[in-house]
Amino acid sequence: MDRNVNSFDALYTEAGDHRPLMPWDELLAFVRRFPQLAAFNAALIAQQRGSARFVETEEAWLHRFERRLKDDAEALVILHPFAPVKFVYDIADTFGPEVPAEAIGPFGGAPAPTWDGLRTVLSRLRHKHLGMVDLPKTQSPTVMLSHLLRELAEVFAGHRGPRPELGIAAAGSDIDGSQVRFEIECITWLLAGRLGLKIAARGSLRGYLKDGDLMPPVSRDRVLHTVNAIEKLFGGALAFGETIREDVPSLFSSSTQLAI
Repeated sequence: MDRNVNSFDALYTEAGDHRPLMPWDELLAFVRRFPQLAAFNAALIAQQRGSARFVETEEAWLHRFERRLKDDAEALVILHPFAPVKFVYDIADTFGPEVPAEAIGPFGGAPAPTWDGLRTVLSRLRHKHLGMVDLPKTQSPTVMLSHLLRELAEVFAGHRGPRPELGIAAAGSDIDGSQVRFEIECITWLLAGRLGLKIAARGSLRGYLKDGDLMPPVSRDRVLHTVNAIEKLFGGALAFGETIREDVPSLFSSSTQLAI
């Protein structure tokens, strides 16, 4: 493993001209397509094989999809809890039955968020002493969720100060407003895309993605680790995406769903 595997900031700083790395806009788009992996691990895959479409362990390929590794299959390295690393393989390095489309793109045809799902999300946040107080009044669960993701991004990136009980350190006093805004825009856009939400990029990120404007200062580590931390609150991106789409039959109108 590269000694900088835990720091994308160091990786990009030390790369120089001799070590080509995926541009930040391409990396963001790549990570959005891999909700099955933690954001940091998806970014690791991107740097090892930018053409990867869907990765799994050898055991999962065999037992979940009945596919086997090709003789020249290339192992890709990701981080793994309670172990240094785990090896995964891209679908292009396997053969066997076709992989269901919903496995590769789990939220491709998913419905929009529901008020029931948002109520569950807010309830879980309150249990962790994360009551959100700046949410707007709206008839759209998707709009409400986009605001909620932005609020969480600011908190977990440390841009609202330290929260020791949540393991959140302050981002630092040397960061100017443009960097704060750009990081929050990156985090929110990543989260939304990984949850299958139709939310457009905003502000500096929109200009950067659309017109190739010069990228503002950014901590890649803070962006990726913040996405990881927020998704972990709900058991990962896949579980989070299922939660926001809960639909429980109710006698109450949607406008009263969050009055709890």
